[in-house]
Order: sequence, then structure tokens, then C-alpha cells
Amino acid sequence: MSKTELFINNQAEQAEASDWLERVLPTSAGTVVFIGGGLGHMIEALEQRHPKARAVVLEPDADVARALSARPDWTAWATAGRLAVLTGPDYAGVAQVARQFGDLATAPVIVHPRLQSTRPDTVATAKSALARLAFQSSANDGARRASAGRYLLQTLANAPRLAREADVEVLSALFSGMPAVIVAAGPSLDQNIDELKAVSGQVLIIACDTAAKPLVWAGIDPHFVVATDSSRANATHLSSLLTTRSWLVAEGSLHASALVHFPQRTFVFRVADHEPWPWLTSLGVQASRLNTWGSVATCAFSLALHLGCNRIAFAGADFAFTEGRPYCRGTSFEPQWAVWRHRGSSNQDIWKLLMDRWPPTTAVDIHGASARTAPHLVSFRDWIVEQTGRHTDHQFINATGAGILAGPRIAQATLTSAFAGGDTIDRVLTDRVLAAAHQSARGDLARVMEGVASVFEGLHGDAVARWIDFAGGSVQASAIELALRSPEHEAWSAGRLGRK
Repeated sequence: MSKTELFINNQAEQAEASDWLERVLPTSAGTVVFIGGGLGHMIEALEQRHPKARAVVLEPDADVARALSARPDWTAWATAGRLAVLTGPDYAGVAQVARQFGDLATAPVIVHPRLQSTRPDTVATAKSALARLAFQSSANDGARRASAGRYLLQTLANAPRLAREADVEVLSALFSGMPAVIVAAGPSLDQNIDELKAVSGQVLIIACDTAAKPLVWAGIDPHFVVATDSSRANATHLSSLLTTRSWLVAEGSLHASALVHFPQRTFVFRVADHEPWPWLTSLGVQASRLNTWGSVATCAFSLALHLGCNRIAFAGADFAFTEGRPYCRGTSFEPQWAVWRHRGSSNQDIWKLLMDRWPPTTAVDIHGASARTAPHLVSFRDWIVEQTGRHTDHQFINATGAGILAGPRIAQATLTSAFAGGDTIDRVLTDRVLAAAHQSARGDLARVMEGVASVFEGLHGDAVARWIDFAGGSVQASAIELALRSPEHEAWSAGRLGRK
């Protein structure tokens, strides 16, 4: 059946779409997912029934998707964030849509009736993409709800530290044209370490926080360590480090213990513009956004792009449980594993317990075999693959040697074959450049202290109310005040009293 026969743009088709949608659509709708969008008749019918609804269309036919996206009457929908069109067979753009539409896990799914009857395999492929999309959307929304209170309180408590540090924006294109290696803590990092040592003088090394300790123990000082997770447990990856000269690129909500080894050696970013950043920004604390997509590895990738690196490799980026292990050896998880071993568990028992937290999931690895992974790891891999497709002037290399990181724009190679013999990067000069950039972008600590004092004096009641609302009622005003009563503020208040 031709496209013309399948999608007829006339009044009869419009009436048919409206009548059919009347039968299958719930009485209320926020976001509606269409598999097979045709030329827009279904969306027109949705507009008539639910003028404020949003639509995600998974269209298997590229020509039809282009025609739908080009219709001028849908421009306003797209501009307002109410319409997203993904095109088969790969449905690229899943990551962005999942972030934009937070209710996809519960959204009704409408399959075009003619598509269902004539191309069931195509519908099955679209549903598989939708399942991945719904997982990512649900994970994003769940993470935001679960961590909102902690995010708020720890960001407020960090306010004096953030004022002494620098905005990540100052790193933009600072190392344009330099090669970089992103190092994650996947199981294969154990095999990648020696090659990483061999090329460490020719590349910028950007380590995920989980990988920092194994690298430092191996005598490799990363140029940057990236941290996004605000949990106290995750902070141990940084608080347990030996002396390091690395620069920290940190989300502003990290647990305070994660920052202790990096005074005036931290570049701060934020994952969104939500509370309490409007208030902090009003006090001169600047923290630009880095695209994280829920993972420190994806954030490290965003940092490499932000720095201007044009040849970006990955090491230890399995995104899978290679050899039945969740991580490489030497992370800050090892002390806990040692306790469990002392109580009678084997390493295999421990690793299986950790992997079994996630639904059994498999994916094709870089060698064409089946690899055990987890839904969130697949979503992180998919996001990176999607992003590499958008940067056609960059070169991307997976030097992990195992796992599932593969895509049309990602070459599979070793670190030595990719970088050995390259120009040497002067570490002393690099640190001087970073120090100068940091000094140029530090905040105003006194201004922040004045702002905290005004909160205590009741002058920012509207901000406090917004903070409580943002946290979903999980924090009270007393907890906010306690978070703001930092040692720095107590010292500043004592000094101010002494000057009066």
C-alpha cells in the first residue's frame, strides 16, 4: 500500500481520525503517544478534544515524518514544547524527548489502525523504541522527585564554597583542538590502565568520579574529575582520594565531603535552572549548565565537548557488566566489598547481588555477542551515540575493548593506536591556564554571606517558600536555616559583629 493510499489528506480522513480517536482516547490526556502520525489528522483530532495536550509521534516513514514536521500549523506546538516527532527505524532523539516529556511512562499509546494491520513488524520496532523512551522519562522524573530535598539542602549548604569557586562556563573552548580520553569505571578499565599510562602525556584525561581512585592509585593524575551524584556514598569516591593535582568539575549539590580536596580548584555546573539557583544567581554565584543525561559518564562527555576537544576517546566505558562485574577494581566500593567477603561472600556473590538490582537486560556488544547490561546503562550508551551523530566534525573512539558502546560515528580502536606519537601536553602549562581561568571567574563570598544573613532576617520569605515547594514538602524552614548556618557564615557573622 502506498503512502498516498495509507495517509489521505482530505476531509474523510480527518473525520475518520476524529471518530476513531473518540473511541480510544481517555477522557483526559496530558501527553499522548502516536505510533504512525500520518499527515497530522490524529493530532488535529487531539487538538479538538484536548487543546492543552501534548503529542509524541513515532513515525516509521521518514518522508511522512518530514511532511508532518514541515506543516506550518504544527510549528507553534513544537515551539511550545507540545510536539515531538521521532523518525524510524532508529528513532534518534530519544534522550531529548525523554527529558522534555516527563509523563511518557503513563501516557496513552495510539497506534494508527492501518499501520497496525499492514506493517505489524514496524509497529513492534516503534513500541520497542517507546519502551526505551518511557524508561528514560520515568527514570528522569523519579530521580528528580527522590533527590529534590537533598539537592536543595546540600546546594544551600555549599553556597560559601560555590562562591569561592568558578563557573564551568569559563572552560568553554579553553583546550580547543586537544584530544581527550573519558575514563569511566567499567570492568574493562582494569585492562585499559596500562595503555592509558602510555598515552597520558598526549591527551587530556577526564575521569568520572568513580574512576578517579583507580587512576590515582595507578599513578595517573587526571586533568579533570567529574562528579554529579549528590549522595554521601558517592562522595567517598573523592573524599577517599590520595593527594591529587586534578581539577574538579562538580555539580553544585555534591555532598560537602566531596569538595574537601579541591579548594579553589573546582569548576561548578548545574543540571537545571531550578531552585535554589535563582536565589544563588541573584547573589552572583554563577554555574552554567552541562548536559548530564543522568550519568557522570555522559556529563564527562559533555565536558570534553565544552572544552573544545575534537578527538574524544572512551576507556572503561563498558555500559555493561563485562565478565560478570559491575565495576573495575580499586574503586571506593572495595572496603564495603571487603566487609562482605569477611562475612563469607565471594566476589562473584557480591557482584551478582549488585547486578541483580536491575532487570535482566542484554544488548549486542562491540564484538557482536550478547552482553548483560541494565536499562539505565543502555540509555546512557544511546545518549552518547545520539550526541556523536550531532558532532560530525569530531572524531570519537571507543578504546574500552568490551561492552556495548558502538555507533556509526564511533570507531573501535586502542588508545595507543589512536594517540601514541601525538604532541605532548605540558601539564604545568595546562594547570597555569586552568588556575588563571579559575581566578577570573570566582564569585563574591561577602555578597553570599549578606544574602544568607538576609534569609535569617526574614527578607527572602518568598524564596524560602519556593524552596519548600520545590522539595515537595520533604524539607522544613528549620532544615533550610540549618543548612545555611555554615562555619563560614558563623565566622563572617562574628567578624561583622566585631566591626560594629
